[in-house]
Amino acid sequence: MSKSWGLCKDCKWWQLEPRARIADASLGLCIEEKLQPFRMRVSGNSGCNRFMPGEPARAKGSSAEPPTAKPQR
Repeated sequence: MSKSWGLCKDCKWWQLEPRARIADASLGLCIEEKLQPFRMRVSGNSGCNRFMPGEPARAKGSSAEPPTAKPQR
């Protein structure tokens, strides 16, 4: 886990729909292991201290209300 804070749109723990744009207003699922039980739907402009730089994952259902996708990492 990184001790630095960062935005979801730049985090490997953010999961988007397969064709979604990586943008501030895009919605997706946080798939960080300890946060998975909460099924948190967050925007690209959201952020936290579990930030890990990387390319977001992709799966259908990541932006559903509530998210229905399974974590892809």
